Amino acid sequence: MKKRSPLTITISLAILATTSLPIVAQQSKRYPTENQLQQLMNQFRNFVASPPEGSRGFYLRDPRNAAQSRDLKAFVRAWLPVNPDITPFIGQWTALEETTNIYPSSIRGRACIIETFIPPPNGIGISFAGGTISGKQLRTSERTILVQQGNYLGVTFINTSNDRPGIYEYAWPKPPVNPAELMRGIPPAKRNQLLNQFKEAGCTHTLPQQR
Repeated sequence: MKKRSPLTITISLAILATTSLPIVAQQSKRYPTENQLQQLMNQFRNFVASPPEGSRGFYLRDPRNAAQSRDLKAFVRAWLPVNPDITPFIGQWTALEETTNIYPSSIRGRACIIETFIPPPNGIGISFAGGTISGKQLRTSERTILVQQGNYLGVTFINTSNDRPGIYEYAWPKPPVNPAELMRGIPPAKRNQLLNQFKEAGCTHTLPQQR
């Protein structure tokens, strides 16, 4: 993940490509403090206002096709009456080697977050967290705080190795992916456990049921 000075955490994508386990995939011991979060938010706003080029211009050029953009808008529009505060976060957000997949829950103000990343030795390369809206932020059970602006998502966290705050940016949300597809490569017992957690949280990758 992005590791630099405490509040200027902007990792190069070259380093990112060699990182086996993202920092934000490791459960932090605490959330960023309010002061730390405000500084990270300022950093995120600067990032959105002037995105770095990244690898092959990733943060500057939208790689989605028209159908993906259209389908995501339709999905978000369908969920707006059911779980409106979650809708800005919905979708599959992408970095170079990771994705953060955010799904709506039928429980208002709740969401599920599935991260995929390069698996560590003897690891599975996937994590699951529940999310709860707090203001305009999405707080997760992994003690990260997600913020969103336009086509960019910021995941704020506390580095487990040095207790310093950081933020990692994703971009260009696509329609949510069936979580079973994301978990195809992991052992069946673990896959079933995660899918049960997903179901118990009321989360889905499909349109809301008609009332």
